Amino acid sequence: MYAFLVVAFALNGLMVFAWIWLVERRPLSTVGLTGPAPLTTLFRGLLIGWVTISTVVASIGFAGGYQVGEFGPALSSPTALGSMAILLLCFAIQAGVEEFIFRGWLLSVITRKWGQLAAVVATTLVFTFLHWSPGQAWQDMLGSALFSVFACLWAIRAGNIWGVMGWHIGWNWLLSIGFELPVTGFVIDLPALIVRLIPQGPDRLTGGDVGPEGSLICSVLFLIGIAFLLRPRKA
Repeated sequence: MYAFLVVAFALNGLMVFAWIWLVERRPLSTVGLTGPAPLTTLFRGLLIGWVTISTVVASIGFAGGYQVGEFGPALSSPTALGSMAILLLCFAIQAGVEEFIFRGWLLSVITRKWGQLAAVVATTLVFTFLHWSPGQAWQDMLGSALFSVFACLWAIRAGNIWGVMGWHIGWNWLLSIGFELPVTGFVIDLPALIVRLIPQGPDRLTGGDVGPEGSLICSVLFLIGIAFLLRPRKA
């Protein structure tokens, strides 16, 4: 799992970087790696990612989707805490590369040719297809699509990808280590940092094997986020 997050995504990121540099011959500022205070923006996005995935999990819990188990079992395991720190770096590469490729490069390429609406639709279709697996429930696909639309709109509104990159990192990392729940169908074999949660109830509530991202509650919260990003700018 660790090697997959680092090696596979790093290679993909390097290939796209080489394409931009050697073939398209354009600066990285044109793929969203621009703007003031990038590290501050990245860290702010990271915090928002922690808050949003915590809100999703808490909402599912309040709706009866979880049994509550042990609180903070990872805190008594230095090995687990070390693995979680390594995972943060791994997800920084994985989520960072995904945002660089999809909301940085692909979104900008299609926008140049066919405009922003076509770019958001096409980027979302590609992103959703690559996150699809046979037998996946419709609400899982809906969650992936809304995830992508939300991320695209954030990148467009901000004019860069630093914030959404940090958000994606924070979302994936806390979901993977905070509650012993799957992240996009992957199970991280570590004790929970915050609280162990045991899913109960229908898959449309808990997300089933996909995890909270496949829950209809997650989709509703993404719709709220999309509406927020589409609000008119103040004059």
